[in-house]
Amino acid sequence: MRLFTKLSILIPLLSCGTQAFADDDFSFVIMPVAYSQQSIYDGGKDNNGFFPVPELRWKNMFIADGNIGATVLKSTDLSLDVSVGGDYMGDTDRGDSKILKDMKDLDNVFTANIDLNYESDLGSASLGYAQDISNKHKGYSLTAGYSYNIEFGRFFVTPSVSVTYASDDVADYYYGVSKQDVTADRALYKIDSTVNYEASLMAGYALNENSVIMGFASITKYDKDIKNSPIVSDDTAMTYGLGYRYQF
Repeated sequence: MRLFTKLSILIPLLSCGTQAFADDDFSFVIMPVAYSQQSIYDGGKDNNGFFPVPELRWKNMFIADGNIGATVLKSTDLSLDVSVGGDYMGDTDRGDSKILKDMKDLDNVFTANIDLNYESDLGSASLGYAQDISNKHKGYSLTAGYSYNIEFGRFFVTPSVSVTYASDDVADYYYGVSKQDVTADRALYKIDSTVNYEASLMAGYALNENSVIMGFASITKYDKDIKNSPIVSDDTAMTYGLGYRYQF
């Protein structure tokens, strides 16, 4: 599922009244999130749920956004992270679509990641690279993002945008149709590399120095080659939800 990828874009580490990440060697955050995520697969169901999103940091090590890694370079404005985690470029369940149940099951994919982050008064910019290390689709993806945090006392609003390039191996793994999955109503379909765009908005309120409530929404525009796949019925998807962030 793409949930963790969405959360990593929509729910950044909020400083809101606390400097634990900057000053302490250890921090632990838990964020219960209720969400709804549309499926673009033909006959796919919306992905609705509720679960806690944990984050643990100790010195330069971290467990966050479904990844385990370390910050190998950090300055006032710049940081470089390396990690391993899940690949959430597509839905391995294909939206639990009954129409697509006869297709070959997709395995979970694990990736090695490099993420460069830059923060300034003009906002936050990021560039990420993910490479399959589980020998499933053998592809890679590149994501560039930008966000800007606007604060009004304890209230905040954070708009963000991102663009993701996926190699042909990645796109074909999640949205292509192989020879063994061809039917009378489903033609063979191979996909080249794709580019998807996303716009997001998060807003919230800091209850105190440890806790924040927030709401978020995003829309993803998928590449036309994904939309033209026989197993895809739409080229846009919405994700929205509510969260509560508590830092111990």
